[in-house]
Amino acid sequence: MGFSLDVIQGMAAAWTVGLLLLIAVCWMAWRRIAAWREARRRIEAARVRSGHVPLEIPTVRGGLGTIGDDGEPDTLPGWFIQGKGEHAVVDEHPRIHLRYRDPKGRKAECTMKVEKIDLRKRYLAGYGDLPGEQHVVPLHAIKAARIADTGQRFNVDFWVDAVKVARRRRGEI
Repeated sequence: MGFSLDVIQGMAAAWTVGLLLLIAVCWMAWRRIAAWREARRRIEAARVRSGHVPLEIPTVRGGLGTIGDDGEPDTLPGWFIQGKGEHAVVDEHPRIHLRYRDPKGRKAECTMKVEKIDLRKRYLAGYGDLPGEQHVVPLHAIKAARIADTGQRFNVDFWVDAVKVARRRRGEI
């Protein structure tokens, strides 16, 4: 009826080895999922930089003649064209709701109509709902962004890349 010390030590060693194996398997699975997500994010970023406009980026409808001097629009793929000659064009002045860190490191929120996107200095400038309410938000400080009208989330980095591509196509950069 008595257990010897060797049996208890053997069971403890077996449990320890099993626990270490479980931790190793979980760690490998976690790394594989993280690598897959990172690859997917990089592929999406490359698509945006090549001119594809994902559906989560704010767009406006525009005709071919109103886009630029060369007449080449910044559009979604040809199969997405709907209506009377209009294309979905990247909206450079959307009304957005931002969550960001202010210069003192505190959380802040604002709803603003974007007036200027400075791609070199990397900031957004715009006006709020109240008269005289101005906001200047550095891109690195933005934690979350939503389209103010619909509440749909969007990735600010992808949006900035899409604006950069649109400006390059129009010859503004």
